[in-house]
Amino acid sequence: MNASEQRRVGLVDARIWIALALTFGGLRCSNGGGHAAADAAIASGGNGSPDAAVGAAPTDAARSVDAGGNVMCAAHATVSDPCKTLSIGTVSACGSGDGGQPSQTGYLEIVAPDGSQRYTCATSWTEGGSGGYTFGQPDQFMSDPKSCCGGSATPVAGPTAPPPTSGGFFGAPHPPTHIKPQESAQPGAGQLRQNPFAVAVSDSAGAAAFSSALAMWQKWAGDGVAHAAPDGSGSYYFPASVLINFAILETSDGLPVVVIGPEVSLAADGSTPIGHPTLGVCPGGGGAPLVLMAGELHGTTLTNHSGRFGYDKSLTSAALDNAAALFKCLGISITATTYYPPK
Repeated sequence: MNASEQRRVGLVDARIWIALALTFGGLRCSNGGGHAAADAAIASGGNGSPDAAVGAAPTDAARSVDAGGNVMCAAHATVSDPCKTLSIGTVSACGSGDGGQPSQTGYLEIVAPDGSQRYTCATSWTEGGSGGYTFGQPDQFMSDPKSCCGGSATPVAGPTAPPPTSGGFFGAPHPPTHIKPQESAQPGAGQLRQNPFAVAVSDSAGAAAFSSALAMWQKWAGDGVAHAAPDGSGSYYFPASVLINFAILETSDGLPVVVIGPEVSLAADGSTPIGHPTLGVCPGGGGAPLVLMAGELHGTTLTNHSGRFGYDKSLTSAALDNAAALFKCLGISITATTYYPPK
């Protein structure tokens, strides 16, 4: 099945969607705010990110109270088929490794809306729920996957994004540094998994849908029960302190899309969480191989803390302020931010 067919198949069951309405209103959000030095603890009542297994949380975060950027939520036409306007990702191994595991080398294929393909090379594989493929130089792209498997290098320019229609700047598009085994269809193989609980928020209706979903996620937190996805498939467990992840994606025509979802596990003991790379918008899979920004939402505090996407130098405190303003424009209350410098 080619990428185009996979996209069409992914749209068959729209029940996975929770009130996706990609239309922006004409609201202007402008709040000033500076960053004062503070400790690295996220305002989360002690919640920690499972992504810390990939990279330790920074200790030089800065907190800003009631921070916000300058973002215009421009009127925009409804996007009828978001799978045609956002990239999808597929993980592949270069071969077979020891004990039936994937080979140490592999690659992430990123298929753009226009069908063009780029590849970022995996440099090691680790077994286990916090393992998977590591991409040693995620910002280096190749035009041929053979370059990741011992072939000659075929460097190509990285992806670009048009200026967001909402104004502001939320970061440059960049891939993850790490993809866990359970975050693709099969360990080290297949399309990135789609978090079935993820909510795409692009207007007040989406914000209301997220609010309702959040209440349900919190109700399920720590109950030890296997919960099916909204379409009735699968089994997912919600940890006692459920972590709320977000990603800001951008369509090919410059429309920012906020995707928010709980970090659920495929196992009752929480050993196989699915995180930021699974916050896509295509029900059939493909995840989020490129984001402008990823982070966490702790109550009304927004952070850019991500063990996989937080490395990019474009992630400035101003970009986080803009993200906070965008959330406000969409109807999600943000009263503070916690900024983590790229590592």
